[in-house]
Amino acid sequence: MLEEKDRLTDSLVMEKYIADNCNSAAIEASSPQLKEAFINILRDEYLIQHEIFNEMNNRGWYQPKTANINDINQNLNKWNQELQRVQTTAYQRTGAQPGSYQAVFPQYGFQTGTGTPQNPIA
Repeated sequence: MLEEKDRLTDSLVMEKYIADNCNSAAIEASSPQLKEAFINILRDEYLIQHEIFNEMNNRGWYQPKTANINDINQNLNKWNQELQRVQTTAYQRTGAQPGSYQAVFPQYGFQTGTGTPQNPIA
């Protein structure tokens, strides 16, 4: 018989797996209704995962270490560089100007210069 800690650990792992698959399904869904359904399921899964995490954390069974500010900055720099690389590739393929939605989402018909994608980590 599994102990409570093992059951919660198993549940947390399963919630991460479900969230990962729902995220992929939402990204790849071709109909707006299906996409919205997966997004709603994903939102619920995040809430369940958070409850399990809090329970484990409160019992001392899941104690993530505090991130070092230097590690955070190093990762931010790494992902900013990757974002710039991906955007540059998109600009080169579409011929769009940097900072336009057309460069990142040409299939949606955005006109060059009509908007600037937001960098979530800058």
